[in-house]
Amino acid sequence: MRKVLGVLLALGALAAGASLMLGDRDGQGRGVSQTASGKPKTLRVALVALPPDRGYPYNSSGIPTIYTYRAIFDGLTFVTETGEVQPYLATSWEQVDETTWRFKLREGVTFSNGAPFSADSVVFAIQHLTRPGAIAEVIARELVGVKSATAESPSSVLIKTSRPEPLLPAALEQLLIVEPGQFQKLGQEGFAAAPIGTGPFKVVSWGDAKIELAAFKESWRAPKVDALEIIASPETSARVQAIQSNQIDIAVALGYDNISQLEQAGARMNVSHVTSALSLTFVLTHLPPGHPLLDKRVRQALNYALNKEGYIKAFLGGMTQPASQPTTSSGFGYNPDIKPYPYDPEKAKALLAEAGFPKGFSFTAEVTNGGGAALAETYQTVAADLARIGVNVTLRNITVPQLLRGVQQGEWSGEAFGMNFSSERMLDALRSVRMHSCLHRAPWYCDKAISDKISYIYTLGNLDERRKLTQEVMAAYHEEAPVIWLHEVAMFEGLSARVKNYQVAHTVIRYDLIELAD
Repeated sequence: MRKVLGVLLALGALAAGASLMLGDRDGQGRGVSQTASGKPKTLRVALVALPPDRGYPYNSSGIPTIYTYRAIFDGLTFVTETGEVQPYLATSWEQVDETTWRFKLREGVTFSNGAPFSADSVVFAIQHLTRPGAIAEVIARELVGVKSATAESPSSVLIKTSRPEPLLPAALEQLLIVEPGQFQKLGQEGFAAAPIGTGPFKVVSWGDAKIELAAFKESWRAPKVDALEIIASPETSARVQAIQSNQIDIAVALGYDNISQLEQAGARMNVSHVTSALSLTFVLTHLPPGHPLLDKRVRQALNYALNKEGYIKAFLGGMTQPASQPTTSSGFGYNPDIKPYPYDPEKAKALLAEAGFPKGFSFTAEVTNGGGAALAETYQTVAADLARIGVNVTLRNITVPQLLRGVQQGEWSGEAFGMNFSSERMLDALRSVRMHSCLHRAPWYCDKAISDKISYIYTLGNLDERRKLTQEVMAAYHEEAPVIWLHEVAMFEGLSARVKNYQVAHTVIRYDLIELAD
């Protein structure tokens, strides 16, 4: 059994001097590169949480774990900020027939333990994700259409799918390649503690609150710094203070209201937009008969009750817009005809009365501060706006690992939870609704007619037909309102003055491109 981390230490320990520099260690007893001054350059990054599965990359694909895995592992492709699918460990690809693809692989690539990367590495990863029982894992579900892989040569692999997969090159960005020898030697749990990939960094130590990594100078995309520290810091204020005091270089999941604090300290804010829509998601499959949330009119009423434009302006600087559906305009299958629910509290009250709840009702929502900016303020505004129409919401704060357990295993203690509809990283709108449907292993929303349509769309090889039907699914989710649609996610990352060439593409930080000024 993989152990879920139970402790996330605040970054205040760093301010007290607990921050550890990597010095001359690279995990194998050798020295790392030195700067002109003789000191290694260490990039320090603060996240809300570390991956609960440590270095096992196949059981999570979103925030905050994506910030860690992409420093260690590579996929076959890479999806850019504009949605372009670029070569990564694969240099080219072609569709042989409706269910067969050939990928040509980058030659001369090695894992951080010196083992060569080849077609056999890809075959191993796919065999692992198609083994009996693997469907319980997130990435196996993301790549559920992948059936098998065969090495044609060390630099060529054939991948078979069980259905047409016209977006397969984008999907294989999530097939992070592990070193087969290390995995077979240590087993899944052992590998999680000592992961080996082809990425720009290699793990030196993996603690409960901090990961220390050294530059993998022989990587095909070698980094421009000597070391990397990834630190768990759940509190936004601690991450901001750490930037201000030069204890860290990058802090994710900050807010618009932190911009002036950073600028006063000589730091700056980066704002990025992702293909992700924030929602307050209802656990409809767990509710008893007669519960108000089981009535579509009630769910629509809660959507009409929110002044989303108001809080977006106040808490996000107007840098994003209200969400209308399970993806954003950059997602494949986005429906431009759908408009967000307008702010209309009187209509909300009328719908509640029509449904038989004129005096409102109460429910509990489990929320976390991971996954976007100004989340606490957003949820508090939701509760305040709903209270004005007689609906009382109790907000219960949970940790990111608790949220992941709920998503993966259905462990909820409330009637709703804060959740992104994320089309990352392949930018396919179906990716997000599949998780929010009967097709999920522990579903919180299950409309069989919609799920059947989703399953049918996955049998289609024609992209135009697939887009049209996906847009119909987007309209159904808007109409059925199994969630309260909030806003399209904007990410605010704080950067110290010494960070140069910072780039992020749909939540993937390009660690190999970052430079640090002296």
